Amino acid sequence: MDNLTHTLVGVTLVRAGLGARTAGATSAMILASNLPDVDIVAAFDGGLAYFAAHRGWTHGPLGAATFAVLAALLVVGWRAARAYSCPHAWKDFGALCGVAVTGTLLHSLMDLQTSYGTRLLSPFVDTWFALDWLPIIDVYLWALLVIGFTAARLRPGARTTIARVVVAAIVCFYGVRATAHQVALTIAASTRADGTSSPCASAPTMTRHPTVIEAAHAGPDACLQAAALPSFFSPFQWRLVRQQSDGYELRDVTLGRGTTAQIFVPSQSDVWVALARRAPTARVFYAFSRFPATRSAALPDGTRRVRAMDVRFLGPSPRGLEPDPQARAPFAMTIEIASDGTVRSERLGN
Repeated sequence: MDNLTHTLVGVTLVRAGLGARTAGATSAMILASNLPDVDIVAAFDGGLAYFAAHRGWTHGPLGAATFAVLAALLVVGWRAARAYSCPHAWKDFGALCGVAVTGTLLHSLMDLQTSYGTRLLSPFVDTWFALDWLPIIDVYLWALLVIGFTAARLRPGARTTIARVVVAAIVCFYGVRATAHQVALTIAASTRADGTSSPCASAPTMTRHPTVIEAAHAGPDACLQAAALPSFFSPFQWRLVRQQSDGYELRDVTLGRGTTAQIFVPSQSDVWVALARRAPTARVFYAFSRFPATRSAALPDGTRRVRAMDVRFLGPSPRGLEPDPQARAPFAMTIEIASDGTVRSERLGN
């Protein structure tokens, strides 16, 4: 999720009563709700380094504990530095750690609910997990939080009650998203875009990748895995993905109304793709990409160009289902290989 949502959810929880008797709880929660995204510093070493580090150990158990203690230390240290007004600031350290660890864990769990996902167990396990309930930015969640903050400003005496109502509304909203996702996933896993029955071998509610999907004995039209990805526009609009051995069937659906757009994105696997996978950029890309569509093409000078894109990020609008869809960096990569098999160039993007 975006940092504004992380911050507002954390502050709402404090206003609802979390750490109510702990001085500095709001400050600790704001820090803890955002510190896991400190991995952005990896961007100073380039886009590939950031892509490799993003939502890694800072979003795992070590990160949750480390940043919770750091948030509590920063708040207590700041208050203790003003000893004339906070002579007993350190007595709240334990309670602030409790508030802060709630913030860091909540950050990772909120990222888990998106289709981008997070490496929940990093650095011990480098697997990406995702529930696919919400987009990275959810305008409806924003609306609930902003309404709550506005109402609390107008009625400060009822701030705690308002915050609890907002928390309850958010839980209900998640319930709607989760239920709608399950309905959409069932459709994706059972039928093709033309309505014919074709069960998929796998349709996990919580996905994990990279994972090996056995396709050796599957026919070209067999569905190996299905997914339902959320839309920015409505909890009832979903992009359904059906992975086959030779590509991906994508369709946009509105629950209760049916398919609004569809396309098939082919994916190749040849000796050039195998060579491209050895490049550092490809290793990072394929470790992240859940649904990589790969193409190999010969250039006039004999060089082979291998391009791949994660079909999760083709775009939420019908533009994303055009005949030759594209994904922007870092959700696409390009590797150029000389005729002797050496990598000439590699980059994220087209």
